[in-house]
Amino acid sequence: MTTRQVGFIGLGKMGAALAGRLLDAGYDVTVWSRTAAKADDLLARGATRADHPEDAIATGTVFSMLSNEEAVRQVFTADRIRSAPEDFVHVNHATISPAAAREFAAHGGGYLSAPVIGRPEAVVAGKLAVLISGDAAVRAAAAPMLATLGRRVWDFGAAVDAAPTVKIAVNYLILHALQALSESITLLQHADLNAGRFVEMINDSAFPGPVYSGYGAAIATSTYTPPGFTTTLGLKDLNLALGAADELGVALPTGPILHDVFATAVERIGADLDWASVAEVTRQRSPGNGIA
Repeated sequence: MTTRQVGFIGLGKMGAALAGRLLDAGYDVTVWSRTAAKADDLLARGATRADHPEDAIATGTVFSMLSNEEAVRQVFTADRIRSAPEDFVHVNHATISPAAAREFAAHGGGYLSAPVIGRPEAVVAGKLAVLISGDAAVRAAAAPMLATLGRRVWDFGAAVDAAPTVKIAVNYLILHALQALSESITLLQHADLNAGRFVEMINDSAFPGPVYSGYGAAIATSTYTPPGFTTTLGLKDLNLALGAADELGVALPTGPILHDVFATAVERIGADLDWASVAEVTRQRSPGNGIA
């Protein structure tokens, strides 16, 4: 994997930002998306359009950022993997289950789990964290490319399901942070206190960082568009955490509570709003506000 020619499949906000980083680093990037228009900005920056996934796969090294593991299955089929170049490598940035990572690695070729932590603006700013696990030779070969994507690459070893498990655990923390912010801000607003000032204070003291500052501000002002990460995807990741816990025999006492909140938000608040919108479930469950 010493080539400067790579493919990128999946051009949502995160995928497009990641492909853009590779372009900026001087790679010749062949891009494919189910929605062809999503490639237009990258094409204007020098990317090559792939008419089919096979065109991106033919580069020999393909990065992907697809919405879920079923989308990965539909694109990276066994037939396409068998038809790939001899030293083919798939670098998968999606948040998927540990079992799915093992499944994809078993298809053959080189496979690297590489989920990421950060929103599209973190990618653009070079502040993304990349988590990797998989075959040692594949990890070493991919390292220079992955280093262009963000601030740091975290290596979790040879087990291909390790990085997905770590990413699931990270998102489980964020899910809790969203609910904790929802409850604290609702409490303050019922006390007629300034929630925005509260968010500013905790970011300057107890909880500095993008989760409490960014999502706290969104919750304080009920601003959930445009979404950085939708409630539907949040529920998907919560289900991944609950599934991983079940597979490992681990009890997650707060899991069912979070599932109730997120499922209610998807159904009653807005499936395609930013996942911070789960705060409206807590707000509306306060006396006299509507959701039982």
